[in-house]
Amino acid sequence: MATGLTNAYPQQFGKYTLTAKIAMGGMAEIFRAKSFGAEGFEKVLVIKRILPHFSEDEGFVTMFKDEARVAAHLTHANVVQVFDFDTVDDLFYIAMEYVEGRDLKRVLDVGAKFGKPLSIAQAVYVMIEASKGLDYAHKRVVDGNPLNIIHRDVSPHNVMVSFAGEVKIMDFGIAKAASRSTKTRVGTVKGKCAYMSPEQARGKNLDARSDLFALGVCLWEMLTGKRLFVGETDFETLNNVLKAEVPPPSELNAEVPKELDAIVLRSLAKDVSDRQKDVGQFVNELNRWFFSAVPDPDAINLNGYMQDLFIDEIAQLRSDTANEAAMLEAHKRGGATLSGQRKPGTGSQPQARAMGGDDERTMALPDAAMAGDSDRTMAIPDAMAAMRSKSQVAIPMQGASQIIVQKQSNTGLLIGIGALLAVAIGIGAFVLLGKKDDRPAAGAVAVPAPPVERPKLKFFVKAPGASEILVDGLPACMSKDTCDIEVEAGKHKVIAKNADGKGVDQEIDVQKGGEVVELKVPEVAKKADPAPQVAAVAPNVFVKVAPDNATVTVNGQPLALVGGTGKVANVKAGDALKIEIKAEGHKNETVDRMVTKDETFEFKLEKDKGTAVATSPGEKKEAPAGPGKLTVSAKPWAKVMIKGKEYGLTPQTITLPAGKYTVTLIKGTVTKTAGATVKAGGAATVSVDMNAE
Repeated sequence: MATGLTNAYPQQFGKYTLTAKIAMGGMAEIFRAKSFGAEGFEKVLVIKRILPHFSEDEGFVTMFKDEARVAAHLTHANVVQVFDFDTVDDLFYIAMEYVEGRDLKRVLDVGAKFGKPLSIAQAVYVMIEASKGLDYAHKRVVDGNPLNIIHRDVSPHNVMVSFAGEVKIMDFGIAKAASRSTKTRVGTVKGKCAYMSPEQARGKNLDARSDLFALGVCLWEMLTGKRLFVGETDFETLNNVLKAEVPPPSELNAEVPKELDAIVLRSLAKDVSDRQKDVGQFVNELNRWFFSAVPDPDAINLNGYMQDLFIDEIAQLRSDTANEAAMLEAHKRGGATLSGQRKPGTGSQPQARAMGGDDERTMALPDAAMAGDSDRTMAIPDAMAAMRSKSQVAIPMQGASQIIVQKQSNTGLLIGIGALLAVAIGIGAFVLLGKKDDRPAAGAVAVPAPPVERPKLKFFVKAPGASEILVDGLPACMSKDTCDIEVEAGKHKVIAKNADGKGVDQEIDVQKGGEVVELKVPEVAKKADPAPQVAAVAPNVFVKVAPDNATVTVNGQPLALVGGTGKVANVKAGDALKIEIKAEGHKNETVDRMVTKDETFEFKLEKDKGTAVATSPGEKKEAPAGPGKLTVSAKPWAKVMIKGKEYGLTPQTITLPAGKYTVTLIKGTVTKTAGATVKAGGAATVSVDMNAE
């Protein structure tokens, strides 16, 4: 089989340009890539490609196709999207969304290393976002047919957190769906041991609540900073999962509130029927806690947390992508053929031709083995077991770990080895004879020399007061007085800039490493001292009203009330407040107040006696009695409050006595109100767009 593999980048792969290899596993490799279109259009994406020696295994290829088939139906902000699935040179690949960030496992590890773990609010927010994507996948319907997707491998490894604070679930590689062409037999265990549900560990039939259990494990570990079920061996880990003995998170982290304990423990119930009915209910319970316990959701600042935690890696990524763009541009200007791209009429790649064109053999040139992971994924499909029975011959070769030739017959094996030896001998003779004519002789096979990596040398830059240090025009360090940098031997230009953008530069010739470059950064220009001002004090100011179902605005902005009391945000001593209070059946009131200290402004509205409706002289009509239904919805969602009582998140259908009501809807810092009249035995609706101004 012709693979046309090369380790040089950029390289063409079908209609995509691979710019860098970013990961490699036991079965597939991951590349950052670009696609190009008309008028300078380009898009960064990820290519996930089966390793060559798995491309002939029908069982594995079918599983890979299943992953693409399942993921192609999923389009959601919290799911990594799949764009394309195809083959190039008989190699199957998936093109998917590129998320510039790190998986949750890496976020937790780095946070623990630097003493910056996720806060409780941040952990819950991450879980809400990931769960929304998974709940969408569970309930996805295509052409009226439920897909019945179960992920079965939910873990921090498969949750991406972008540097912009987005959260996305990914890798449906062993997901089970009704539309799959491969069916998992009862009794087959798949997934990472430490995140399995008890029923998954037993090999039982699964539903979406198995994924819910895995989400609960992830949240428990985020809240406590500890592993829940992991043992010294897979057997011990599975035994812990089967026992499902879970202490409340608050026992290990006293800052975890009891209300959150209850939600987490319910998701981790050993018996499936004792858990939330689905992931959607889990999300609703977390949302209720989150928006009651976190006054300002924007304050969790997951974006800023990621930027701070991975500042050096982000700088390196910017440098890498700039280099990739420069290499692509150089290829465009020079009109060069991208590495790995076929020229018209040349047929298959040189490496494949050297193998003699035998389609029953696979040649693999692995770059490196991926580091081991204690969270092993269990149960490789049966078809892959047959791979182990095929004889393999490992032939060492310069520039590659080895060439693996999987034989189907002794004759094919001998031909393959003979062809490789012939190529190796030909190259050796070419070098020894010192042939200057670099054109290949007639019938000769051109084998490209392996790329030579020049050694990296480290040197140090000391630049007190620098806000940015650049090497050869690319960012190297941000806001560091001392920066250690690795470069190839040779001359390099170092620039250090202050906060005003003014800098100093120096050229350094790095030959042995360890050199120290000291740069004196210009001082930041001092600004004129501002006029003396009275220090602003931020007092705590509350407004308390009766009746508690009144609506209140402060300086024209709605004030969220809980039990008739609300806190006025962003005030300081000396501010003037215009407070307006309205309530059904009461006289409106408008007052002006001055903020001077911590204070609670209390108001009790006077009843409006003129609201009764007369049916005849001297007779008043009483308000209708009996209950009715009020349905409240909001776009995208909101917490519902009526007369100071919380009714949960929209949509909600509430039974109320007949009468007029003011419905308060709260989404983060946005509060809106709407009126509704409930008639005895009738139904009323309220719908509010929380996104509209």
